Amino acid sequence: MSDNVDNLILEQLRLIRSDLSGVTEKLDDLSMKVDGLTAILIGLGKYIHDIDERVEHIETKFGADT
Repeated sequence: MSDNVDNLILEQLRLIRSDLSGVTEKLDDLSMKVDGLTAILIGLGKYIHDIDERVEHIETKFGADT
């Protein structure tokens, strides 16, 4: 009887380990996606900053009040 209980426990632990492995893979995928989105946001921020500098340059060139 003890062997059956041990086998049952081991089987449950294997299933838990398998489920955790799947969760870990999904978290890794999400982490990569978040990193990609972060890079996109940083790029957009740089792009907006560059546009802002160009507008300031044009305003300065034409003597517009800021």
